[in-house]
Amino acid sequence: MREAGAAALADAGLTERDVGAVAFVSQAPRGELVDALGRRVTVLSGATALHLAWQEVATGARDIVLCVGHDGARERTPASPIEALAEGAKAYMASSGATERHFARIAAKNRGHGAANPRALLTEPAGADEILASELLAWPLHRLMVAPVAEAAAAVVLAGGDVRRRAGAEGPQVCASVIVHEGDGEARAATARAARLAYQMAALGPEDVDCAEIDDRTAAVELASYEPLLLVPEGRGPELVESGFTALGGVLPVNTSGGTIALGDAGSASALAQLCELAWQLRGEAGRRQVAGAHVGLALHRGGGQGAPFVSLTILSSG
Repeated sequence: MREAGAAALADAGLTERDVGAVAFVSQAPRGELVDALGRRVTVLSGATALHLAWQEVATGARDIVLCVGHDGARERTPASPIEALAEGAKAYMASSGATERHFARIAAKNRGHGAANPRALLTEPAGADEILASELLAWPLHRLMVAPVAEAAAAVVLAGGDVRRRAGAEGPQVCASVIVHEGDGEARAATARAARLAYQMAALGPEDVDCAEIDDRTAAVELASYEPLLLVPEGRGPELVESGFTALGGVLPVNTSGGTIALGDAGSASALAQLCELAWQLRGEAGRRQVAGAHVGLALHRGGGQGAPFVSLTILSSG
């Protein structure tokens, strides 16, 4: 956590004393703390930290907020049991005609992207055949289609317009941040509502998005998100896989970081890691996984576990 926070502040040209508030993302109980410098530290869960920080900065309540997230593999159980994830995959197959191979190709894409990311947990590419040959956890999900649990930290700094102008800072701006709570079995409906609200807030459409980081706790979860995000009409998500639309070099590369399938699922920290990847993409600093001419990025994260699930959708713009 200290390493991630220090790196984010250094990247922003700031020090700890410049920070007005800290949003701490963890599995700890929600509440408020005070750190050694007397700042308010809000303890949250999931992508709600980024949303809170954005509200504080956008309203002028704080000039600078640091979001730091961490989750430890030994401290956490998966948000959804594999059986529930498999049921969701089967439902999507029935509605779209998707097959196990489509899911395998999504996982292979993300492993390929992760091979170009030095921060990835799994840096070796894996082909669709290898993924289909891996252990069957619960049909249709094989082990290599499911993100491994990981321990990691990520951090993001948000600064208000006046601070950015005084510092001459360059970088992406948050132009939409939306959280929608899910009802039972309503993940796709919540994603669709979040997408509509975020596009409206940003005055953009899906055709304006250049790259995206989409929740891929399983390859099926990523594929099933394409349609409610309005990237393709209902039932035609598999066509994006077959055409290479969402691979590097395609029209809208998804999970250029490798997603959690390559990075590992670090729970709450993964939501902030998505924003880090988009920031590097929009600043042209993503190296071998750079999307040419990227100006708008979208991040979709699901959090809250089985107790109070929600969908978080953030849109960043390079200016």
